[in-house]
Amino acid sequence: MYEKFYETLNTAAREESKQSKTRKYLCKKGKSADPNYQRLANFSGWRQISALRKIHHLAVWLRTSSIHCDQWDMKVGLRLGIDNDTRWNSWYKLLSNALRKKAEIRQFFLDFEREFGDNILTISDWEFIEKTHKFLQPFAAATLLGEGAGSNLSHTLMIMDALLHHYEKAKAEDTYDPHLLHCIHMGWFVLDKYYSLTDNTPVYAAALLLDPSKRLRYIQHNWDMAWINNAVENTRVFWEKNYKEAGPVGGAVSPEDADTCSRRSRNELDDLFDEITVWEESDPDVDDFDTFIKSPPIRITCSPLLWWLNQERIKTYPRLSRMAIDVLSIPPESTDPESAFSGGRRTLSWDRERMMCNNVEKVECIGNWIRSGLITLSIEGGNGIILDTAIDVDADKDVDDELD
Repeated sequence: MYEKFYETLNTAAREESKQSKTRKYLCKKGKSADPNYQRLANFSGWRQISALRKIHHLAVWLRTSSIHCDQWDMKVGLRLGIDNDTRWNSWYKLLSNALRKKAEIRQFFLDFEREFGDNILTISDWEFIEKTHKFLQPFAAATLLGEGAGSNLSHTLMIMDALLHHYEKAKAEDTYDPHLLHCIHMGWFVLDKYYSLTDNTPVYAAALLLDPSKRLRYIQHNWDMAWINNAVENTRVFWEKNYKEAGPVGGAVSPEDADTCSRRSRNELDDLFDEITVWEESDPDVDDFDTFIKSPPIRITCSPLLWWLNQERIKTYPRLSRMAIDVLSIPPESTDPESAFSGGRRTLSWDRERMMCNNVEKVECIGNWIRSGLITLSIEGGNGIILDTAIDVDADKDVDDELD
């Protein structure tokens, strides 16, 4: 009994080990066209499309042999790359490289016709590749915009709106390929799923409403009425709960500090000015949030965050500007924080390991502000770094590195 039980377990272990090695080999070799591979991974979607299946097999063929690569480099001169599951836009880059060398690749197929057989791309295949490449182009551009240095949180929903509109246009166009139409429907479904998740936090809608180039007019033009009411109400609750009664950015400015004429004594001319001057007392019941979002959007030449950091805007909307600065300072993706984190390795070199974490954090933060243009150095005519942010070092602690 024991020997039979042991043999059963040993056989199952050997089979599992064999399949594991097969999966690792196929992954290392770029998902080669093994007949059992479709059972190991679910790639049945694009494999049913002739053009994509052929271009994938070509990319795998080039990776399976250095001889193939040498022949390809000599006749074509541009590596195709390989599609995969994790790298964004891998299919787009693969198709882009193929279209850039379309003439050379067609000649390469003629030279190695016997080796490729049924995997040679036909005229209709090239047309499908061009159509697919054109459809994927906005997604590649959206990736670059989202992770770019000038990106902000208001771009997130705007990018999703544009991509959903792109899907709707693609579905409306006449297409006779059921596989492509199915891919479009599935892509729309996934994007709509993640779009709905943005309702879990009000900051995404707040970023749109506080963007001076969008405001309420943008969502009225692009969203359904049910979405608009929910987004505005959630943002208003967020504003009233956290910012409406909070202090302005940098503290309140007293009338004495704001009055430029307070440096001299009043005279009869000032009394005459008071008699002819027309002004209207500000209504304390007017909500800055409603006033701003209902104003018409304007075209700006800088980022929304820099627009709100202007002193005139801070004076006009002392509390709303605090909310706008907080919301628009949130990075839309993790690219910038990861870059700043990686930059800490250069600051904390191998011979400065005793530098405190707080100091590293402040150095990286100030450096990022300088590179982003939020701080202008005094040698360049700016105000330099605010002295209040100087780092205090405890004299009782054994620290070798201090910041000047």
